[in-house]
Amino acid sequence: MPLDQCLVTRQAELERLGFQVLQVEPETLIAGRRSFYWDCMFTFVNYTVFVRRVTALSVQMLESERTQFLLRSKTLNPSSIPPGFQSGNAVLVVYIADQVDIDAQLFCEHQVRLGFAQFYIPAVLDLSRESAFLLRHTPLWGAVYYSKFRYILGRLLSPRGRPNQEPLSISGVITALLVFLLFILPVIFFIFVS
Repeated sequence: MPLDQCLVTRQAELERLGFQVLQVEPETLIAGRRSFYWDCMFTFVNYTVFVRRVTALSVQMLESERTQFLLRSKTLNPSSIPPGFQSGNAVLVVYIADQVDIDAQLFCEHQVRLGFAQFYIPAVLDLSRESAFLLRHTPLWGAVYYSKFRYILGRLLSPRGRPNQEPLSISGVITALLVFLLFILPVIFFIFVS
């Protein structure tokens, strides 16, 4: 069965963004990438992206597939660095749906599922309304990563034009500077003064 044209477009976009396609199914595309971010407190993020073409999207579907996607991400795209040691896993799910119920829309705009050094973020493109829905706010826990997550999700929801550079994490840079000023600079001062 040939791959849906929506998925073909997203596959090309994932490859432009440096992702490696891990698995292709008739209605699902799975890709992975490991990224090092100096601007996110010098951490690695192990991404697994699921792009799904569905007829209708509901909260029940979002909830039921979440566990499956988290498990599949660990087997298809395992991280060589243990989670929590300046490393985390991000499972990003993009649904392309003919119809999206209002609860599923709200879920994608407001819900984040976090685990220890793990993120699960769904987003949806509603073809009936030609509207995309993704997380708009930035949770405090893991805030340094959300500009990166939104950028990748945005490129997959609307892959138009050439991708530009992923945005810097301003909150990550500020946090790194604060850590430097509060902890490292006093140690350096103490060494030179002694």
